[in-house]
Amino acid sequence: MQLQRSDLTRNTTWALFAILSLSSLHKAVMDFSFMGTAGLALIYLLIGVLKPRLDGAIGLFVALSGLYFAVQLIYFLMHFGTYFPKPDDEWSQPLKHINFLLPFFVAARLATVPRESLLRTMWIAAAVWGLVSLPIALYQGLILNMRVEGGAGNAIPFAAMSALFSSFALLGFNDPDRRYRWLAAAGFCAGFLCVLFSQTKSIIPVPLFGLGLYWLIFLRGRMKVRHVCLAVVGILLFMGVGLYVSDSWQRFSDIWAIAVEGDETAQLGGSYTERLTMWSQGLNGVLEAPWSGHGFQNRRHFIGLLGYDYNHWHNGFITAAFDNGIPGLVALVLLLFCPVWIAWRCPRDKLFSPRLFMATILVFVYVWGGAVNQIFGHVIYNALFLWVGLVIAVSAAPKASDDVQGSA
Repeated sequence: MQLQRSDLTRNTTWALFAILSLSSLHKAVMDFSFMGTAGLALIYLLIGVLKPRLDGAIGLFVALSGLYFAVQLIYFLMHFGTYFPKPDDEWSQPLKHINFLLPFFVAARLATVPRESLLRTMWIAAAVWGLVSLPIALYQGLILNMRVEGGAGNAIPFAAMSALFSSFALLGFNDPDRRYRWLAAAGFCAGFLCVLFSQTKSIIPVPLFGLGLYWLIFLRGRMKVRHVCLAVVGILLFMGVGLYVSDSWQRFSDIWAIAVEGDETAQLGGSYTERLTMWSQGLNGVLEAPWSGHGFQNRRHFIGLLGYDYNHWHNGFITAAFDNGIPGLVALVLLLFCPVWIAWRCPRDKLFSPRLFMATILVFVYVWGGAVNQIFGHVIYNALFLWVGLVIAVSAAPKASDDVQGSA
């Protein structure tokens, strides 16, 4: 008995919506769902319900994802048994990157959904994500008086999710149904507030970048100057209130005292000096072994020599080069910028602009945030990039829903 095309399409659409919109509830939602989707897709492939999809953009994304995993594995084996503190557990370390081997299977499942439905599901789920996550952020921020992290277990990846999804929600303003435009506005505002409550300085500008990019792609030449000015004033007021209510402004107090007030007694917070130290030492480690690297499993050992208990160098590019040398950095950059390349090379049809907007936001979040934090290596960062990147790649493949069996 085979699934009808309509059944598989509907199930996949709803599953994608649920996974993305509820992903703030726990850090494993996107990670486990990605593996589960791949496992189910493998079964469908074996029984003939699905067919492999490696055409066009899908093949490129799958290949670069596999290349990234292969480089990680090669350098892991090269440095096996050197500095890892738990020898009995060292063999399990590559499993942290196993999701990069699974896009082949997940793509076959996503390809059952028409291209326009994939992109529309993405922005609707992104808007709902903000509405689901905001009550959690308000509770953690106002009641528990903590730096908001949702179910992510860390404020920084939660902020990255907030920035990404709040920007994606803006695509709802293109929907002909006015009700979805209200959903888009609510989703953007809720996601932006989640960023502010996370108090993650490096990510706070991202929703503003998303607004600017949305105006540049969709509204330039369509809005009068006074409307632009009113929108800017309204956004700044909203951001100002959000910064105050969330206490995020205090995260900038030391910078303000030094740069604006000229207070000679003020000092930057410890996170700046720690990052500068790690960047310097991490770069030295790259220069010491530009081709041989040190192996990702040994990273914590070298950072521990500085007296810090971190598992990355707080710069994704330095981390990649430190782990796997120049080949690792190249593999990272190729995979990271792949969605923008895919979106830019697509035909200029009605999906071109939304796809390019999503791809640009995705890459910007990872490059901008990864300059001071991580790019890959965390379950949320890995799964979030793969889910969104695959939606972009599959939506760029022509006739993406043609390879599903049509009979029951």
